[in-house]
Amino acid sequence: MQREATDTAGSYQHASRMLAQIAYAGFALAIAFAAVACWRATRADFRWLAPIAAAALNVALVAAGACRDTAQGGRASAQAGPVLEGDAGRETWWRAAGGFALAGLLRGTWWRTVGGFALTRLRAIRWWPWCVLAGAALSLLLCAATWLVFDKRALASEPLASRIAALACVATLVLAFVTLVGERFFVARATESHAYGVLAGALRVALGTMLGGAACAALDAWARVDARWLAFAAALLPAAIACEWILRVVVSWFMPPRALAARTWFVDSAIAQLLVRPPLSPAEISASLRARYGIDLRQSWVIHSTLRMLPLWCVAVVTLAWLLSGVTILQPDQRAVSERFGAPVAVWQPGLHVGLPWPFGRARVIDNGAVHQIVVSDVTTEARVGAAPLIAADARTPEQLDRLWDVAHPWETNQVIAGGDAQHQNFEVVSADVRLDYRIGPGDAAARAALYRASDVAATVRAIADREVVRYLASHTLDALIEARQTVIAEQLRRTVQQQLDAFGLGIDVVAVVIESVHPPAGASAAWHGVQAAQIRAAASVAQARGLAAGLVGEAQQTALSTVDTAKGSAAETLSAARVQQTTFAADVSAAQAGGRAFAFEYYLRNLTKGLQNANLTVIDDRLVTGNRATIDLRSYNAGDAAGAKRLY
Repeated sequence: MQREATDTAGSYQHASRMLAQIAYAGFALAIAFAAVACWRATRADFRWLAPIAAAALNVALVAAGACRDTAQGGRASAQAGPVLEGDAGRETWWRAAGGFALAGLLRGTWWRTVGGFALTRLRAIRWWPWCVLAGAALSLLLCAATWLVFDKRALASEPLASRIAALACVATLVLAFVTLVGERFFVARATESHAYGVLAGALRVALGTMLGGAACAALDAWARVDARWLAFAAALLPAAIACEWILRVVVSWFMPPRALAARTWFVDSAIAQLLVRPPLSPAEISASLRARYGIDLRQSWVIHSTLRMLPLWCVAVVTLAWLLSGVTILQPDQRAVSERFGAPVAVWQPGLHVGLPWPFGRARVIDNGAVHQIVVSDVTTEARVGAAPLIAADARTPEQLDRLWDVAHPWETNQVIAGGDAQHQNFEVVSADVRLDYRIGPGDAAARAALYRASDVAATVRAIADREVVRYLASHTLDALIEARQTVIAEQLRRTVQQQLDAFGLGIDVVAVVIESVHPPAGASAAWHGVQAAQIRAAASVAQARGLAAGLVGEAQQTALSTVDTAKGSAAETLSAARVQQTTFAADVSAAQAGGRAFAFEYYLRNLTKGLQNANLTVIDDRLVTGNRATIDLRSYNAGDAAGAKRLY
């Protein structure tokens, strides 16, 4: 008996150490995988490591709980047998270390009582449920980060990304093989302890998550396929188990402490136990429920009644669902073409409509006046889908929405057109960003035409618009396209596209054509700007030279005209004076002939008076006073003249 008890205690200690090592390894892997998944400096996409980190954390929690239960079982076995010298009174490592350190600190102090009371209260707290709650919350956070955080990142596109993803795939497969070996080991020993079965279920979940992550890495490494959906699916199982653990911890608050003696109860998972091969039969499930919770399904009249009425209810539900397939509810922005035995019979407007159930009747829903916008360009479908990003009104405008010529935009179409030089053959390249807004016509005939004459309305409209845009660009030069008003170009394109759609009878109305930009290619925009600037400078220089020449010519013409006018004026004045003198002379001659010598004397006196009118003269003649002749002085003097002070008579 003594040897048997000793062997049993030794086996418990060995199992406890093994489970502790598994717990440490699980925590280390969880920390490492979470760090790699969150590290942005990695050259590959490791978002699939987040679910593996969550599964490793779950395994670590289960191993820690199993380790505690195994250690308690070993202590109970040791107490039942002989007391060994080194194992007597063995406590848990954290209680023994904490009690020893705190006892040494409190020995010989006056507040030993307070410290002992605090230590007793700390030991009385059940820490394990809180640890499980924290671990489950962290595991759930890692799984949620797979959807909410890592999904926002762009896929890695560096040359080394494929090699790194391949190495990560191989390492994950190796780790999955080790996990498989451990899972098989604990499944074989599940009959020895319930903790082994719980740990086997956790390892089975981790194995499935690792295989999903390895498949995601393999698709990324060799097929260059975006398999993020596989990472999302792999994260569902650890997240479900973490939610179950949180629910178990919450339920434990309302249960008696004796029912929670086993620590593995908190980390046990019914979801993980369902992942067995082969699956449990109904009898095994009933036996498990009866053994665990005391529920006997064989004595439940509710279950028996439900099983008897289940076929009838299934038939009724299926029949009702089939009849409801003939009911159609149309929103205000929808209308539908009703088909009866494959033939269209009516166009339903928004509202509630009842028709024949499927497959005898069918309602094909189409738009009711909704306006759609497509990008008319030769870009890929992914770029067309993201052509109009939704931003807030007060947000910063994205760089992809600018209209600078030196920036390449993802939705522009490049077209080779003829050059504008007529001397020799040349070509030019133009980039244009054209959008087209269309809708299905409001009439019933337009609705039928859009539904039955085009398999893909958007693709058909885009193809026709592409052809018309290429034709319009090819018929104009680059300078003509840039100088033309965009509204004129848009109106011409809208008219031609509408004519083509009407010719096909598609029942589609072109609402508007929007010309976002028409410019040279981004690489040649700087050179084109330089050429245009040189042309502008040359034209300005020519205009300046012509202006200077015109100014000089105008000034010379003005000087010449002024000189000619001055000469003409002087000549006219001279001629007029000559004519006046001629007329005066002719009059004097005529008067002299008529008056004789008297006229000549009077003419002499008049001229003498006129000549001496403003002159101050002094007449010196000795004959004036000879013989006392009477003399009349006909001279006039100014008032201030000295000669006027005294006159001689």
